[in-house]
Amino acid sequence: MFSSLTNFFTNTSKKKSSQSEENNHSFSNSTESLLVQSTKKNPQLDYQSRTDASPQTNLQFSEDDVKNVLQDFEKLDFKNSNECFNEIAEDYERRKKSDLFNYVILNKRKYITDILDQRLAHKDQENFRKKFSEYLLKINEKMNYGKEFQNKLQFFEDRVEEVLSDFRKLNFGLKDNLCKDDKDNVNYNKGWPADPFDKIANYYRWNKNIFLFNYVVLSKQKEIISILNEKSIPEDKRKNFKKRLGRYLLRVEEGMSNGQEFLKTDSAVAFFDGCYVPCAYAKRSLNHYDHLSINISKPGCSLEISRLFTDKIEGMERNKNEVKIVEIYSNDKKIATVEKNDNGKRNYYFAKDATCDMKIRWSAEDEKGNSVNCFISLNVNPSEIEIGKATINGKDVELDEILKLDEQNEDVLIEGKALHEFLEERLEYVLCEEEKNIQPQGKEVVTTPSSILHDVELDEISEEEAIKKGWTPGYFGS
Repeated sequence: MFSSLTNFFTNTSKKKSSQSEENNHSFSNSTESLLVQSTKKNPQLDYQSRTDASPQTNLQFSEDDVKNVLQDFEKLDFKNSNECFNEIAEDYERRKKSDLFNYVILNKRKYITDILDQRLAHKDQENFRKKFSEYLLKINEKMNYGKEFQNKLQFFEDRVEEVLSDFRKLNFGLKDNLCKDDKDNVNYNKGWPADPFDKIANYYRWNKNIFLFNYVVLSKQKEIISILNEKSIPEDKRKNFKKRLGRYLLRVEEGMSNGQEFLKTDSAVAFFDGCYVPCAYAKRSLNHYDHLSINISKPGCSLEISRLFTDKIEGMERNKNEVKIVEIYSNDKKIATVEKNDNGKRNYYFAKDATCDMKIRWSAEDEKGNSVNCFISLNVNPSEIEIGKATINGKDVELDEILKLDEQNEDVLIEGKALHEFLEERLEYVLCEEEKNIQPQGKEVVTTPSSILHDVELDEISEEEAIKKGWTPGYFGS
């Protein structure tokens, strides 16, 4: 991933944080933020979100009507009845109030799952969620569930066929749902057995873009069912696939709704893609919130990453859950994955073609015993990471000065290396590169990270003469 670190001092061709931002920041433990320049504009407009109402919002029911349905949910005997969801649905159908019930199901999902969370632990919710999601898929054929999030992900519309094509590749004939062919990307699932729907969800989760998959699930259910109906498969597998689709439909809306509540910004869309069913071979325990995906759609959005591992919403507090992995996207590109290890350190992995700025702040104690505020910025580009700026108490410093204090940052890892190890390794590499950084042809220009020899011009020299001097010929142009 890393090839060189250049331009250590102020680089006027790049954007920088204002001096006040660095001076006024309150330091305690390390905090890190990413500034992402979006590569693709989101065509979804705020005006469209306000006016393009989904069918269920056009149905008119009084607040008292809706409140009465929610009160009926509160009266359910969650602990002693496995059929309580079906019971309330059948009751409203018997009273010819299914339209009202369906409206509440489609529009007040959060209130219902909040009631569920208050009555049952996550480990005991599986049966109710199954019934809820099956009913949701059935009524959503006539209505449009999750329209708000469809609008937020509208920029994926031109890639819908890509996902539908992968749905066509699903293999329902595998024994025990186990695919041993690692070249069969959609069905392989790391060699683990799984329902076909779960396999394609995992494929997009691990290898592509989970937000693209979510958009298609929310907006193209009829097309997905049509693909399913074209396949010659046993009826029990067909029904099970629809059940899984319904469950994921509920999960998407719930995960993205909770994600927005947690993120507290309109510049990005968040999705809690946590573990709803414990999985021994994947070593995942029940935690609806352990995996957070964030799609940044607004150009120039700066996102504080460190707080994502400490902040909690009510559902997380109630179930004693926390975020363990954060994946950052910029529309159709993955930018970074950040994992919190068992020691509480945040490990940053950047995608090969990532472009973003990373800012790291931490408090430290200098050699005189004074508390100082440290800051360093990293400019992440395809195949390289450059150091953009380093300050101590808001004043620009050279790299060797910040190196004396970066060992006190115990919270950040970059590609598995502690911050001081990463910076020392890069500095050593740069010093080696300085000696052979001869520019090709004509007058040679030597530049160093500290700009000490910035734009120094050397006399014209031939490649043969350079070789005699011991300079590396590979650095000359052909």
